[in-house]
Amino acid sequence: MGKALQVDVSLLERLYSYDAETPGMRKTMLDVQYRFSQELNAFPSREFYEGRLMTGNVDSATILQPLLLTAFPWPKNGDIPIPTVFVQCSAEEDMGGRSKSNIGQVELVQKIIPLLTKKQNGEESGRTVTILTPYTKQIQELRSRVPPSIVCSTVDAFQGRESDVIVFSTVRCNAEGEIGFLDDPRRLNVMWTRAKLALVIVGDRRTMSTNDLWKRAIEACQEVHIAVDDSG
Repeated sequence: MGKALQVDVSLLERLYSYDAETPGMRKTMLDVQYRFSQELNAFPSREFYEGRLMTGNVDSATILQPLLLTAFPWPKNGDIPIPTVFVQCSAEEDMGGRSKSNIGQVELVQKIIPLLTKKQNGEESGRTVTILTPYTKQIQELRSRVPPSIVCSTVDAFQGRESDVIVFSTVRCNAEGEIGFLDDPRRLNVMWTRAKLALVIVGDRRTMSTNDLWKRAIEACQEVHIAVDDSG
């Protein structure tokens, strides 16, 4: 009932989507953002803002250069790191309870965090890294395994905030291809636009690609392989 009555739609969103032909109403959009690079901006601009969202930060080589100092294997386009990456995880989600978790993704995120917070020489990178995920049960698992300095939050709770790097654990991986409330495009928009420098999505391509928007989101990323097993 609440969704049918649009109680989850903010007043500002209602005003933006209000019929432009209504007398006295004029829809206006702030079309230049300065939070992230044009590489990060490309997907949300195309999918959520009719291609009209521009970036005021035009020097991507300078903006994204700090990523190359970390131990994470960022792919590159020439000398410029690609800041939107996808890491495949085929571990199945936990099917029990109302909330969901995915231990395989937790373990993979455990491997990713030190690569982002450390430089190649082992020193601290000085960059803020935040883990976002849609499920509170996954938050609990993550907080028990990552350093306390790393913020772990749901997407909804992180609205209005930002971080240098966002790591997003999708959780969902099942034979039915169900993604639950991740099919809400606004959650994808909020998640993507919290990052100032880069976004790392951890998930199962097959499951998430049952949703057309998520399929395009993953295709907008460069896939990176991170090995979980460490024999060293």
